[in-house]
Formats: sequence, structure tokens, C-alpha cells
Amino acid sequence: VKVLESVNEFYEEGKAMNHCVFTNNYYLKPNSLVFSARMGEKRLETVEVSLQDMKVVQCYGVGNTDTQYHKRIIDLVNSNMRQIRKRFSA
Repeated sequence: VKVLESVNEFYEEGKAMNHCVFTNNYYLKPNSLVFSARMGEKRLETVEVSLQDMKVVQCYGVGNTDTQYHKRIIDLVNSNMRQIRKRFSA
């Protein structure tokens, strides 16, 4: 699971995943953190976490569908929420 860090990474994610992470300007949302869940270099799902609520807001694969890894990705992000919180409160 990799944080999207630049506008170009949001563009590439949206293009590869055929969803609105770039066109809806998610890179401008101050209270969201967006991840690309991958297996190797293959993108599986894009994950948005609310930094206000510290919860997964949405998690979708290509064309806004769930993949066979959907639950595992959400569980992985949730199990690391303490580390995410810690890094943003520093």
C-alpha cells in the first residue's frame, strides 16, 4: 500500500484505474489520504482514508469495482491506522 504523493501520481492512478481520483481533485482534499494498494507493480484498489475520522472512506478497484482483495486491503489499512494517526499528529 503506497501513499499517492504527487498530482502526477493521482493522474496515473486515475488513468490506470478508470475512476475519478484525479478528475475530482482528490489531491486537493486536506483531510484525506489516498493510497494505491498494489501487488508488486499491479494496482489493485485505490483507498481513501479520512484523516478527520481515521476511517476508510472508500476503496475501489478498476472502474469503481471491488476486487477479490477488497476486504484484505481494508483490513490492512485499518490494522495500520494507529501508525497513520501517529505520523499525522507528529
